[in-house]
Amino acid sequence: MMIMSSRIYYAILCCIWMDGLVTTDAFMASRQAAVPRITLDEFLAAPIRDKPIIIRDIVSPEDIESLADDLLSTLGKEQIQMQHKIKDDDGKTITEIYDVSLFESVEYMMDSEHDDSFFAFVEGLLPSSTTAKLHKKLIDIREAPYPQQEDWFDYFPENIRPSDAIILAGEGAVSTLHRDPFEWTGTSLCLEGVKIWRFIPTPATADGGVAKVDKELQSYRLDSIAWEQEENQQSVPLVLSAGWQSDMTLYDSIDEDFPTAFEWASMEEENNTVFRNEIISQGSDSSRLRPSSVASDALKSIDETTPFVTATQFAGDLLLIPAHCWHQTYAPVPSIAVASQRCGISDGAKVVQHVIDLTTNDRTIPDILQQIEYKEEGIGKQVVAELLGFAIDRSAA
Repeated sequence: MMIMSSRIYYAILCCIWMDGLVTTDAFMASRQAAVPRITLDEFLAAPIRDKPIIIRDIVSPEDIESLADDLLSTLGKEQIQMQHKIKDDDGKTITEIYDVSLFESVEYMMDSEHDDSFFAFVEGLLPSSTTAKLHKKLIDIREAPYPQQEDWFDYFPENIRPSDAIILAGEGAVSTLHRDPFEWTGTSLCLEGVKIWRFIPTPATADGGVAKVDKELQSYRLDSIAWEQEENQQSVPLVLSAGWQSDMTLYDSIDEDFPTAFEWASMEEENNTVFRNEIISQGSDSSRLRPSSVASDALKSIDETTPFVTATQFAGDLLLIPAHCWHQTYAPVPSIAVASQRCGISDGAKVVQHVIDLTTNDRTIPDILQQIEYKEEGIGKQVVAELLGFAIDRSAA
């Protein structure tokens, strides 16, 4: 389907335009390494758990178009908060917030530009009573790389279970630079358009590991999910998860001749193969999409040889994002995606440790929560019960 179709397009999570000088030195002015694009069969034959990976064309063009149409027809009347960010000639950003329906956001998204972008990060619509069938289809796609494997989040109480998000991006929208809460495995299914992702590789533990990245990016924590509990007859939130965020950006400025969404659409219509090759090439070129000078300096300190790796995600692609993986997105064209997450034996120990670190108390940590890794399928329900009992039941502390 054409990128510039009459369908609704949207903007991406927590979009920001950051101030800062642009670097043009040899370190950054080059094409960066690419995230592998493999088929589902190739992934199942040799799963990759510790690096970002794109499972390409996990959904056929016809089915992905049907899913996008279904989502918009089902939820089109729902009210969302849409952000409008305008970057002036001095590099300062003005942000406006609009309350609109999904359908009402159509014209806004189609008018989005690199320095005048529209975006939204919408939680709470999936799942719902009206989207049960649609949500089941989305779950089946997300879980396809994990056959006969538990998702431990299924055992979390509904009020603290991570929810899916609809990510809506107009041309020029940029996400925050962040890594995810709970240290789960994140997923992104692109329903329409194209998304450019940049990931910062985590150094080996001997070189400081993810803590080094956190420090160099001057990160701070953002609470994600909390359990409301009673203490002294007052409701007190107990934080169970918190993400990491940085005010730096990997997309500070673009070349004046970087194609517009309309130009990309024209290229796709003329020759889809040329279009795909060109958007992959330009999206990975840090001389075309330039990080800020502050971010460039930080990347040099983290890893001078491979500052970041790039993924170009097309409609029908499923992106898997491992724990500890810093990332930021850019929208060269309007896009819509569904972001989700899962937890199983491959990343369960990280999620357990994340919750324990945030809810430290004087109780003895149960043995089942001290494992470095979990190897047995079917253990998830017991682990989650022990974890929440340890973290939440302060009366026994």
